[in-house]
Amino acid sequence: MVKYLQVEVAPRLFGVDHYNGGQLVFAAAAALTEMAGWMAHDAGRDQTAEQHFARSLELVSLGGDRQLGVHILASMSHLAHHRGNPADAIRFAVRGRESLTRGPRQPELEARILAMQARGFAALRRAEDCIQHLLQAERVLAVAPTDERSPWVSHFDDGSLASEAARCLRQLGDLSEAQRQAERIIELRPGDRRRSRAFGQLILVTVLIAQGKPDEACAVAQEVLDATQQLGSYLVIQQLLDLRQLLEPHRANRVVADFLACLDEARRERVWLCQWLTRDGRGQTAAHGETW
Repeated sequence: MVKYLQVEVAPRLFGVDHYNGGQLVFAAAAALTEMAGWMAHDAGRDQTAEQHFARSLELVSLGGDRQLGVHILASMSHLAHHRGNPADAIRFAVRGRESLTRGPRQPELEARILAMQARGFAALRRAEDCIQHLLQAERVLAVAPTDERSPWVSHFDDGSLASEAARCLRQLGDLSEAQRQAERIIELRPGDRRRSRAFGQLILVTVLIAQGKPDEACAVAQEVLDATQQLGSYLVIQQLLDLRQLLEPHRANRVVADFLACLDEARRERVWLCQWLTRDGRGQTAAHGETW
């Protein structure tokens, strides 16, 4: 993607008439750069992802696509959450909401921004604010749009909201509702949506472990192992490996011991993938203390 941006897209940014199709070129460059940011994030290269997102936000200011700008801010908010900076995550989301008020309503984008704010409040243990924003996002998502969605902006649907809600509620300690939302993700994400379905299943696994149901957790985790053998996502692999630390106290359980053996085998099989995804030299440390 980066090579395509350098070789094919960058030369087109020079010498274009800004008012005669030039804006479309900058919008496309912004959108593709944002995609590169997500690819970097999914490969465990968050510093690179941050650079791509910042550059895409600069490009979109010339592209004139207001929705894409908000979409990028939501991506920056997500990355800030992932890097443990809830205050920055909320700040990016607030900027996005302010931008949305300056044009026709686009409910999917508005709901995504509200969900990003909710995640920030959950991390700060501001439960009331978190729930308020989740409920508002749910109401907004049911509203008919007054503006057509930009072709560069991805869908945010009921499954997407359930995913954000499950993360929030798990962090707030509401395990029964977090389980319900995680099960809703799985219900709404068919088997061909392996990555998003896997994330929903992994949320459910952590909730089941916290509820003292290691047998059920291992059954779901095994489904993820089986379904993601060829999935090139560092984030999915890392979350699978992080389960070891959560399940270790239950090792005396035969079901858990058998799953941990499968997990070790999967680690040996997939170590090449993690090494390839992080080949820029910044190794990642798994929860069980091993650096790949």
